[in-house]
Amino acid sequence: MRRFVCPLLAPLLACAPQPQSSDGGDAAPAETTHVTSGGIFLPTSTTSGDAGSSSGTAGPMKLDLPPASDLPPMIGCGAVDVLFVIDNSKSMAEYQMALADAFPQFVDAMIDNLPENVDLHVGVTTTDFTCQTSNTDPCCPNDCPVGNTMCQIGSTPEEVDLLESFYKPPTGGSNGSNGGQGRLFVHDGMTYFALNTADDPAALKSWFTGAAVAAGEQGSSLEMPVAAAGYALDPVNAMSNEGFLRSEDAILLLVFLTNDPDASLESVSVYRDKVLAAKQDCAECILTAGLLKDCVPAENQRLWQFMSAFGDEPVWGDIEAKADYAEVVGLSLAGLLADACANIPVG
Repeated sequence: MRRFVCPLLAPLLACAPQPQSSDGGDAAPAETTHVTSGGIFLPTSTTSGDAGSSSGTAGPMKLDLPPASDLPPMIGCGAVDVLFVIDNSKSMAEYQMALADAFPQFVDAMIDNLPENVDLHVGVTTTDFTCQTSNTDPCCPNDCPVGNTMCQIGSTPEEVDLLESFYKPPTGGSNGSNGGQGRLFVHDGMTYFALNTADDPAALKSWFTGAAVAAGEQGSSLEMPVAAAGYALDPVNAMSNEGFLRSEDAILLLVFLTNDPDASLESVSVYRDKVLAAKQDCAECILTAGLLKDCVPAENQRLWQFMSAFGDEPVWGDIEAKADYAEVVGLSLAGLLADACANIPVG
């Protein structure tokens, strides 16, 4: 039976569906996740105190973090790599714009919460594994001949066979599309943006705002965000993505923006293992977050299984609640980063 969290803040919060495991059981106890007044889902480990104020009104969860100036220097937190996996299918323009609008707050909050002199890399990849620059193969940008029920797709052998005809992994060669097959999206001549937390962040804000929107809506409507995250860190894309990912002790944050079911064909463990191999099995170094349809965690969809495969429960928000993006991509997510940065095993 699906479980719902209906906290004492019920007059202000809708009941939130809790994820189920693939065998039908509950994926996590109800108390492991808190919901803020903005509909942002925060894992307990990054929060403290009550969800509401003493007056009983709801307020954002307070992140249990020391001031940045009090954080000790951490060898393992000398670098943070943030990869945004952005759905570039038709109808995504409004969500890409909302993410771009929220990103400056994320940068400000991240720099405020992280120790000084942390090197940041921010990159973007897309969910497209079909489109080719030569247009010799079907791209499937509109109505694809593969249906989906709620958040599930490829649930029958016939659908899987059809999906395979649209799936072009980079192991079979590059299709030449910018940001496709797990390659980093090139914007203003850069595959990623590098910045030190001591630097002026204005240039990073400008670059990402442009990149998030430039990702566009010309990609396949068979979105494969899990495959994109896995192949972005796979050696097959080492040349195009060179320099983005740092040592195994650096923090890696994977952020997903998608409003459709994941159509990745290989098992979740295949893609998870690609990420773990790139991070030298440092699962503690990997964080995940997303702006998703609420059925993704509720139905334990493939994307949610992947996001939950590295230990910590993800921070996520409803992709339709565009007014809340700044909270997810801003204070909540930056606080999660800072918390991990302060506690990452070093060495």
